[in-house]
Amino acid sequence: MRRALTTAFIVSAISVSPSFAQDEVEALKSQIQKLQEQMAKLQERLQELESQKGVGAKSVTGLKSSIKIYGKIKMDAIYDTHNMGTDAFITYLKKGSGYRQDRTTFNMKDTRIGFIINGGNINGWDLTGRVEGDFYGLGGSGNDNGGFRIRLSYINLNNGQGTNIRIGQDYIPIASQMASTLDFLSMGGSGNLWDRVPQVTVTQTFENGFGILGTAWKSSATTDKVGMRMPWVGAKVFYRGDIFGTGKPLYLALGGAYRHGSDEIGKDTNNDGKTDVWYKDNVDDYLIAAEWNIPFNLFFPMGIKGEAYVGQGLTKRDFLVFTKPHYLDGTDVEELETKGGFVQLSLKPFEKVSFNVGTGMDDPDDSDAKKAGSYEKNWRAFGNVLYKFAPNVTFGLEWDHQETLYEGNVEHGERLMASAIYLW
Repeated sequence: MRRALTTAFIVSAISVSPSFAQDEVEALKSQIQKLQEQMAKLQERLQELESQKGVGAKSVTGLKSSIKIYGKIKMDAIYDTHNMGTDAFITYLKKGSGYRQDRTTFNMKDTRIGFIINGGNINGWDLTGRVEGDFYGLGGSGNDNGGFRIRLSYINLNNGQGTNIRIGQDYIPIASQMASTLDFLSMGGSGNLWDRVPQVTVTQTFENGFGILGTAWKSSATTDKVGMRMPWVGAKVFYRGDIFGTGKPLYLALGGAYRHGSDEIGKDTNNDGKTDVWYKDNVDDYLIAAEWNIPFNLFFPMGIKGEAYVGQGLTKRDFLVFTKPHYLDGTDVEELETKGGFVQLSLKPFEKVSFNVGTGMDDPDDSDAKKAGSYEKNWRAFGNVLYKFAPNVTFGLEWDHQETLYEGNVEHGERLMASAIYLW
């Protein structure tokens, strides 16, 4: 009986298999036909794209560019014993009892966001773009939310052979050192010359570490009401090299800049508080600056950096110098001469803890300052400690002592601040 059932099952399977096999073959034929139709459509689309190559090249280039998004979140808690210029950063101390009041504030305006766009290599030049903003718009004032503004916005070209071209808004390349303060202005107005301005800068670095730089940047004619006929033009020679074997390059530089134009200054001849006579004259402004950044190891990593300068006609919107660039001497418009600089010592005795101490000043010619109605000296000392809580998170404490000297008077104030910084 068992043999009979087995035989019957085999016969049944054999008789059914041909119909199943035939159905499977038909299904495969249908799938192959559909695939052939899809391949034909894809081939037509590829031919269409090939015929349109070059059309819409900008969008294709954009799609191929890699974009890095970065930023900083920073909160400052600040206590001042004197009006330090603004509630968010230190400029200089105004004279008068009305400014000698303490105050406390919190500041978030140094929060930043930026983009770095890698455009690839074009005809032997590496193309990079950068855009960065913070919330110090509205002149650094306004409400607690501030106003978004452009910090950096430039195109950078590098040929890989030491030549670099930067076009757009960046830090001035003359006197380029920055004090490591938690205070936003980084000793601006007290010996550290800096600002961010639209410019064209060409740098050539040689294999031995030496280099030269040529630059032209926007004169702040609109802001300072100076009718300049030309931009600032400057040049610098420098050396960069790791001669001490610290892994960080030593940097030494000497540079200068010049501009020519005219300024018009009014005078109140009737002593009624109204300007009734205007005098206009040609002016020649210049800057000569030396800078250094010297890293070394003495028990632990250290560094000394700073800059020293002499010049005339230096402005708030080019160099963060808060004196008037020009003044009226009788009926002649004259340039205000000034000198100054800063020096900073940095220490890193522990992996997560570092210290910075420094001092600096802007020191106008006393006679010029008196005639211009400006301060005779603006001096600052600072010290801070930074603790790296996490790879991207730092907490800091800073003390700033500020003195501003006027004829027969000295204003002094202290700032204590605590900062929390998150870099991403």
